[in-house]
Amino acid sequence: MKNLLRTLIYDEQVSLTLADTTAIVREGMRLHRLSKGSAYVFGKALSAMTFMSACLKNERGEISLSLKGDGDCGEIGVSGNQALRIRGFIVNTDLQGEANAETERNAPGENASITIIRDDGYTRPFVGACALPQKGGLDEGFEEYFRISEQLPTRIATTVIIDENGECSFAGLVALQPLPFADEETLSKVEKADLESLLSTIKTQGVTACAKENFDVEESVWEEKKAVYKCNCSRRYLTRVLVSLGETQMRQIIREDGAVRVHCHYCNTDYEFTSEDADLLFPKE
Repeated sequence: MKNLLRTLIYDEQVSLTLADTTAIVREGMRLHRLSKGSAYVFGKALSAMTFMSACLKNERGEISLSLKGDGDCGEIGVSGNQALRIRGFIVNTDLQGEANAETERNAPGENASITIIRDDGYTRPFVGACALPQKGGLDEGFEEYFRISEQLPTRIATTVIIDENGECSFAGLVALQPLPFADEETLSKVEKADLESLLSTIKTQGVTACAKENFDVEESVWEEKKAVYKCNCSRRYLTRVLVSLGETQMRQIIREDGAVRVHCHYCNTDYEFTSEDADLLFPKE
């Protein structure tokens, strides 16, 4: 099921992105076994990354976000690609607090920053960063990044609703990004847009109904895609990495530690390669 919609609104002067990220957040919660507080802040970062990934133009495009601060949540890292495969991690998986704005404000700490690395697949990756505003939450931080690092006055709203059983009942995103030629009247419309109302419509009716009910756009100019939580790691991929590592170093690690052990932070998966695996990778002639 397609859960992300992009189109142009306000006389094609503004790019609109609507996303239902519930399934993405649920999978992240499942893999990392998150508390309510951790799920809330991590889910908002995953939702924002879904939008940023949808903005990539090249099929080889990739983007990553790192949020670091002196707060209790520790580092949050999320990444995605043009195919809308989103993944991430949060250092503190048991952050205390409810899934609300107070937890969102306090979790990063007083001195936090966002760093974005975007590889469009053309030349060298673009790196941008900004300090997280001390007043406000993650959405304001993402908006600050676009304003400072990319000179794009973007409005972003994300939500993560965690029910009494600790499950994600809904997560979503709305983003409005005026194009460089947008006039003052259009910019005023963007500023006044009720993003929370749009999120409510996505929750109850989905992204398609939200676009139809709130904006005068034709379906022919819509772009709908499916975004998923999907890690890039696999045992097959790591096997190729170990081959490039070389037989001597691999066998030395196995002698010292009993096995080569690899942990993927993005999907919380452990891999182990023993001497039998080394024999298969480097057979005797």
